[in-house]
Amino acid sequence: MSKKSVVTLWIIAVLLGTGVALLKYRKHDTGEAKTQRSRGQTLLESFPAADVAKLQIKGFEESVTLVKKDNSWVVAERADYPANVSTVNALLRTVEEVKINNSIEAGPSYGKRFGIDLTATTKAGHGTELTFLNAKSENIKTLFLGKESEGGGRFIQNSADTSGIYVTSESFPTATADPKAWLDDSFLKVEKIKSISVSAAGKPDQLDWKLSRVTETAEFTLEGAQDSEKLDAAATSPIKSLLSMARFQDVGPTAEVATLEKAADRRVATIETVDGFTYVITLAVKAKADKPDAPKPEDGPPPQEDAYNMAVKVTATLAKERTKAADEKPEDAKAKDEEFQTKIKALEEKLKTEQAFQNNVFEVSKYTIDSLLKSRAELLSKAADNAGPQAPPPRFDTAALRLVGSRDPADFDRAVRSLYHLPPPPVRTGRKKPVWSQIGTTHHKLVQNLLDRTGMRRLMVRRANKITCCKPNNKSTAFLHGKYFKFPKIFRILA
Repeated sequence: MSKKSVVTLWIIAVLLGTGVALLKYRKHDTGEAKTQRSRGQTLLESFPAADVAKLQIKGFEESVTLVKKDNSWVVAERADYPANVSTVNALLRTVEEVKINNSIEAGPSYGKRFGIDLTATTKAGHGTELTFLNAKSENIKTLFLGKESEGGGRFIQNSADTSGIYVTSESFPTATADPKAWLDDSFLKVEKIKSISVSAAGKPDQLDWKLSRVTETAEFTLEGAQDSEKLDAAATSPIKSLLSMARFQDVGPTAEVATLEKAADRRVATIETVDGFTYVITLAVKAKADKPDAPKPEDGPPPQEDAYNMAVKVTATLAKERTKAADEKPEDAKAKDEEFQTKIKALEEKLKTEQAFQNNVFEVSKYTIDSLLKSRAELLSKAADNAGPQAPPPRFDTAALRLVGSRDPADFDRAVRSLYHLPPPPVRTGRKKPVWSQIGTTHHKLVQNLLDRTGMRRLMVRRANKITCCKPNNKSTAFLHGKYFKFPKIFRILA
């Protein structure tokens, strides 16, 4: 071998050695933590989600225990009330599949830096402890959730892994220690109300008012109404869909039902439906928890509205046979009989489901049952103004306004009032809100009128500057929103 070849081989060997050294140095310089799990891997090497029979979640001041019973889940702190199964299963699935975005080489004592300190005196630094147990109450896994990472995800520590703390791809928003958050939110679904009667507050045996109607689409009438008493449509309209999509905030044990039914301030409402269901609802204001007086910030959130305790009794008288028409054909009778049986079966299932709510007291918001709290007087339309009935406003020549254009905002106001047959604006002091901002943003109404027949442009003019507010034929923004009226402006309409 020549001298030149030997030198070449030595040079190649040195270069290879230098390359290997650089690779090792770079790998060490990246700061990759020497943890049991690394980026891209699942947080847990294995997690037997199917074996979990109990889940304990402990937070700063609250804790909740979810127990698996008969292939379902219940909330132990709420007298074994059913839990939201989909939420529980989603958490178990997330723990099983969640992956690591980053790993940090740190022992358990460093958990305080990442919001994992069970001795902390603040909620932000305490963290959340998740303990998964099997049917024998043996520990399967314990995780500690810290604060959320600025880059997304959440800091998590595995009690069985002391090599580090991990940043996961999920932030676990449902892993809360609040028992209310885990309750199954399925509730009453009152449909096709036929009549509703409400007692006076504190006098459950004294009827305050009763509304009824012949069919589910008819308007309500007031029982025992005088000639001068007319129902206010705005007050009775929400009653048509009362409790059709109701939700509750919390639930109490069975023992509270008897207490509520004896409350001095209780109010009783009876709802009957077209399908034969009868709901007897008892309501009373929920007593507020005593809390030490604390200074209230000037710009703090408004106080929460009163909550109400609610108990319900559900019964039903279902039709046993279908009423057949005199001229009904045999071939139609079979199909209608099958349809009738299907409907009755569905109603029986509905009855069974809703009768399960009789065993608890539910905390609901005032908004949910606001219609049941109204007095008889609040259901009636207000008396006419002392000045007597107002004459209908004159029809405004909207076509002329559209063709000529107007710089007077009062013209546009009168035009819209004329289209909707609205009364003249009341005389009041201070700044008045234009009628067109009261109507809202429903463009389709204006499309049917002259103001938008050929394509309307609205120009917003403030002082000497003209600013285009809405482009021609732009239906998504063709109606001016109230926020554009913040400053004094004048408007004109051009064809």
